[in-house]
Amino acid sequence: MAAHSGRRQNIANTRPLELMTRSGGSLLLPRAYAELLDCWEQVTEDLVVQARTCSRCRAQGPRWGAWRTPSPLGYVTLCPPCSGATFQRYTGHLRGVLYESARTRSTRADGYLCRLCSEARAAAWDHCHDHGHVRGPLCGSCNTYEGKSLPQSFLTNQEGAALHLLECRGCLERRTLPARYHAALARMHVEATERHIIRSRRCKHMPWIEHVELAHGAYRFELSCWWHKATWTKDVTVAETAGLVREFVDQALAAEQAGAAVPAPRRPASDTTVQA
Repeated sequence: MAAHSGRRQNIANTRPLELMTRSGGSLLLPRAYAELLDCWEQVTEDLVVQARTCSRCRAQGPRWGAWRTPSPLGYVTLCPPCSGATFQRYTGHLRGVLYESARTRSTRADGYLCRLCSEARAAAWDHCHDHGHVRGPLCGSCNTYEGKSLPQSFLTNQEGAALHLLECRGCLERRTLPARYHAALARMHVEATERHIIRSRRCKHMPWIEHVELAHGAYRFELSCWWHKATWTKDVTVAETAGLVREFVDQALAAEQAGAAVPAPRRPASDTTVQA
């Protein structure tokens, strides 16, 4: 970070000192200060190596600590195979149990492996906020991803996302997903099906969704096509969205039985187009 003087710098979080001198086209530092910076760099590198080394088998993991997992004595580094051998795998024994129940409070989540990534120690019991049922133990990263990420991102990028959400007995019995995922499925449907007409032909490009709002019993999407400068709207009613959600759930459950990936939402028989 530059200070008030051209020669005053903050290097390696040390206090700004007037240490630099110019010699021709070069900037020089005192030898002792340069050695201090070299020492700081080596200590930092040693800490990175320590943080990425599995504490059991000594395997080297990703540089940025993806294998770090909390323990009662602080954070430790465990590779996925060692985590799998150390922590229990969740078998659904709390399925249908309410998150606020005494049974959940008496069972620690950190004794289990995260049921989504299957690589890290679980940190908390994830639960459905709509119905209150436990879904399973998740590590801090996966738990945050489910709760804070865009619903569409979680459904499309996280393997096993739909089946994890259906660990909630309320969602499973009603063949639905939490309400925050409904608009996401309607959006996925619109992106997959909606195109405008240009010169009597259906545009081949996926539209850009500028805005979506829920009003008068329908999700209204404002769409645009960057290639043809076209704009239009598409309404997906709440009832239609509920049907899309149920179809998505049924496909996820059928794919689980068949051992296949969850398919994308299917194109309906009709869609709305506009003249550009």
